[in-house]
Amino acid sequence: MEIAKKQNTDGKIGAGKFFAWQTRGASAAVNFIILSFVTIYCTDALKMNPAVVGGLLAGSKIIDAITDLFAGYLVDKTNTRWGKGRPYEWCIVIEWILTILMYAIPPAASSGVKAAWLLVTYVLINSVCTTLLSAAQNPYMIRAFETNEQRVKLASLGGIVIMAASMAVNIIFPILMAKIATSPAGWTMTIALIGVPMAFIGILRFFFVKETVEVKDASDQEGIKLKDAFLVLARNPYVWMVGLMYFGYMLVTGMGINTYFFTHVMGNIKLMSTASAISIVALPLLAVFPALMKRMTKSMLVQVGCIAYIIAGLLWFFCYSSYPTVLIGFVFVGIASLPITYMTDLMMLDCGTYNAHVSGKRMDGTIGAIKGFLGKVGGAFGIALLGILLDVGGYDGALSVQPDSAKLMIRVLMGGVPVVIFAAIAIMMMFYKVDRMLPELEKEQGLK
Repeated sequence: MEIAKKQNTDGKIGAGKFFAWQTRGASAAVNFIILSFVTIYCTDALKMNPAVVGGLLAGSKIIDAITDLFAGYLVDKTNTRWGKGRPYEWCIVIEWILTILMYAIPPAASSGVKAAWLLVTYVLINSVCTTLLSAAQNPYMIRAFETNEQRVKLASLGGIVIMAASMAVNIIFPILMAKIATSPAGWTMTIALIGVPMAFIGILRFFFVKETVEVKDASDQEGIKLKDAFLVLARNPYVWMVGLMYFGYMLVTGMGINTYFFTHVMGNIKLMSTASAISIVALPLLAVFPALMKRMTKSMLVQVGCIAYIIAGLLWFFCYSSYPTVLIGFVFVGIASLPITYMTDLMMLDCGTYNAHVSGKRMDGTIGAIKGFLGKVGGAFGIALLGILLDVGGYDGALSVQPDSAKLMIRVLMGGVPVVIFAAIAIMMMFYKVDRMLPELEKEQGLK
């Protein structure tokens, strides 16, 4: 496999192209955050049972996870005049339209209608839109940016843009939630205020970043067969490791427990804005990621992130009554989220390089879909765990003050679960060897 030398090799990215590339990532990150509020919207605004909501969302994510594998195969077979991954960027616009509709469930509707409305919109958002965007990300990136150095800059320096957008919505949304989203209609208005501009921003990448790098591998001559997708699962253990890492991360972050924690344990949802804002101290670390990666492997950076998340979890569980200590936990989370968030796609590209070594075919779309599959399953487990434990703890959305048993369950989900999950990820990363193999693999395949 080789990449035709059509672009500069000095690792530079023009400012316009750099920021244009980040638009869809920022929009998708904001959408992910908005979706994390759907549980409390259903339980508190629509008065739906938390276990029912958790079951619906978890079930939809299982469907979503299965479609990820087929999406990867579809992207790998795509070949249009706009490119391989680029055409799927339009899914971000559809995703925002569906998100606004999901937060517009009629409060007077029956329980069955509410459940069906939630399930259909949530499945379409994740099983179609997010699935195709995820599967197309790596094929698009490797054809739009030629060198590994460029892609590292996109993941690290570009992460500042995406993280800034995420922090902005994390700061703004709790305020809007307290002032506007006090009724079902208020929720719809709040989501529309964010969703409409984000849809326009998200599609800018399609217009300003084209696929200009010619990527050739064995699949160009032999084509992609369905069995090739299954061979990735059988021959590439590192895909599983990165996928399971993402599984754990999505299980923790996809629960949407923060809103419950600040509403019912801290007693003030507005405090969530300050907590989200304080994680901005981690932003400068993204600027030094390229330098850190010359001294540390990607897997080592992920392990550092896991340790930071474990510290945060312990602080939240045991010191929940001290707001300054809770804020310190968010500083650690700001540090913890960086390696996994911005190294995952790079590690998947490395897995594609390893796959080309063992089979001659990169299969970037399929590999990205496997990550998406396991991430969706992780999110499903997280939402199911949230709904089940809240119900077991006696949580009732109609109560303004929750029982102590419900508050304990919220603390377990907020602090205890992350400790266990990220400890397991840190141990697993000890067996990830692609980092050490990469220089030789890139030399073998003529990559830069």
